[in-house]
Amino acid sequence: MTDFSFPTSDLTPDRVVSLLWSRRLFLAKMGLIFGVIGVTYAFLAPVEYTTEARIMPELQARLAANLKRFGALAELAGIDIQSANTTEAVRPDLYPDVLTSTPFLLAVLGKPVTTTNKKRYPTLLSFLTASTANPIGTWLNDGPLILPKVTPAGWLVRMSKEQEDLLKDLRERIVSDLDKQSGLILIRVKMPDAEVAAQVCQYAIDYLTQYVVDYRVGKTRKDLTFFTERLREAKTRYTQALVALSAYSDQNRFVYTQAARVEGKRLEAEHDLSQSLYSELSRQYEQTRIRVQEETPILTVLEPPKVSARRSEPRRTLTVLIFAGLGFLAGVGWIFGGTVVSRTPTSGGDKTAGRGRPGYGYV
Repeated sequence: MTDFSFPTSDLTPDRVVSLLWSRRLFLAKMGLIFGVIGVTYAFLAPVEYTTEARIMPELQARLAANLKRFGALAELAGIDIQSANTTEAVRPDLYPDVLTSTPFLLAVLGKPVTTTNKKRYPTLLSFLTASTANPIGTWLNDGPLILPKVTPAGWLVRMSKEQEDLLKDLRERIVSDLDKQSGLILIRVKMPDAEVAAQVCQYAIDYLTQYVVDYRVGKTRKDLTFFTERLREAKTRYTQALVALSAYSDQNRFVYTQAARVEGKRLEAEHDLSQSLYSELSRQYEQTRIRVQEETPILTVLEPPKVSARRSEPRRTLTVLIFAGLGFLAGVGWIFGGTVVSRTPTSGGDKTAGRGRPGYGYV
C-alpha cells in the first residue's frame, strides 16, 4: 500500500497529480453521482421558452425635421407651429421602467392567452396559476390576484404576500433593456409556453407604444377635444348671428328710423364678433391637429416577437456537465481535506492517527 499523504508543505504539483490519479476511481464515482443528480434535475426542471423583440424609438431630431413638412401649409393658414414641439417625450432609457411597473404587470396579467396546444385561458394569471410546469402556480392559495381600483388619489392595489411574489417573478420573466450604442429597445419574455411568451411580448410592445403616445400627446389631445367643442359652439353662434342679420336686413330694407339703425348695428357687431371668434377657434383647432400629428411618437418594431421552437431552459447538457464538474471538485476537496486531517497530530502526539482510513490519501 502506497502512502500518498504528504505534509502540506510537500504538496508539489507532481505529488498532487499522483494523489489525484491514485484516487481516480473515487473522483469518477463522485462525478458520476453528481452527474446523475444533474440529469434528474435537468429532466424535472420546468421547461421555459424565451421570445425577444427589438424596437426603435423615434428621436427628437426626426421630430424636428418633420415640422418642416407643414411649414408652408401653416404659413398660408396663418398658423404658428414653432411651439408645436414643446412637449417632452419619454426618454428611451425610461422604457424598461415602464415595463417593470405594477400597472403594466397587472394589465398583462389580465390579458387572454392561448397556448401552443390551442388551449385558451381568459387571463395570463389563470395560465400561470394552472400551469403545472410553473412553480408559481402553487403560490396562489388565497384566491385570484386583486385587480387595481382606480380612486381619485390614484392607484389602490391590495395584494397578499403570495401575489407580491407573483409580480416579482413576472418582473424577472419580462425583461427590457436599452442598447445605448444603437438606441434599440430589447424586450425579452420567458414563459412556460412558447406561444404565450410571444403573445406576452406583443402585449408589452403594445402597452409601451400606447403609454408613450398617451404621455406625449395626452395634453394635446385634450386641447383638441376642447377646441372641437368650442368650435362647434362658435359655428352655431356664427350661423345664428348671420341668419339674424340677414333676416333683419330683408325686413328693414326701406326703414330709416333711429331704432332700426341701432338694432342693425347691434346685429352687425354680433355677427362680426361671432365671425372673429369662429375664425380664431378654427385657426387654433387646425394648429392643435398639426401638433397631435407631429407629437405622436413612432416606435418601429425592427424584430417582431417569434414563437420559439426550442426551449431556453433548462440547458440539459450544460446542467449535467456542471453537476459532474461540481462532483469532481467535491471529490478533490474531500481528498485534500482528508489529507490535511490525516497529518494533524492527536492529543497524545500520535502523528499516525487517521492512517488507513478511506478517503484520506491512501490507497
